[in-house]
Amino acid sequence: MKIKLALLAAAVLVLASCSASQNPSSENSSVVDADMNGSSVAYEVDYNTMSADWPIYKDVTELTEAANVILLGKVTDISFQVLDDRTARPPSEETEEWNRSLNTIYDVDVITSYKGDSLENIKVRMLGGQKGVRVEEQLAALGEDAENGIPIMEGMPEIKIGETYLFVLYQYKDTMPTLVNVGQGVYELHDPLAKDQYSFVSPKDIISYFGKDKWEEFKEKGMVSE
Repeated sequence: MKIKLALLAAAVLVLASCSASQNPSSENSSVVDADMNGSSVAYEVDYNTMSADWPIYKDVTELTEAANVILLGKVTDISFQVLDDRTARPPSEETEEWNRSLNTIYDVDVITSYKGDSLENIKVRMLGGQKGVRVEEQLAALGEDAENGIPIMEGMPEIKIGETYLFVLYQYKDTMPTLVNVGQGVYELHDPLAKDQYSFVSPKDIISYFGKDKWEEFKEKGMVSE
């Protein structure tokens, strides 16, 4: 079944060419969820893959100008919430069923802000759920829609609790910011010279864009070796 995912009106400026559809063939998996108080529970879960035509930013200038929040941060928790696609807020009584979508929410402790407000912590959202991660919480968030399965965004990078990443985000007004796209919205830092597959931009390129001193400060943190 094809579904159109409505995007925020202002976000269209950034995600102008982004459209998503749900794969008509879903994957059924027996999943062991071991994230609930140390216990393990098995679930039979359908996963529905969503694909999207994201805008691709061809160089570091285009990428950093498209984002309005860029930061270095450590992921401290992951949760799941259904949001209104049009507002990026919890659904209201006026929210139609087709405008309700499951989102993965990442709690992030901010280490360094390169663009946007300087905050101690921030929540980052991404459309779709995750396979095999806190399955009970995802099903509970979906409510009656859980019978249709958990939607998964194709190409979504694995973002782990306890790891530090460089986030490249778009934020509409005071809503939770989201990745600019699945390939250029978050960068691992094990190798800060590694370039993304779309524009061949590396974490070093992004950080250095804000000044050579920013890159020197990053190296002094000692989290990774160049």
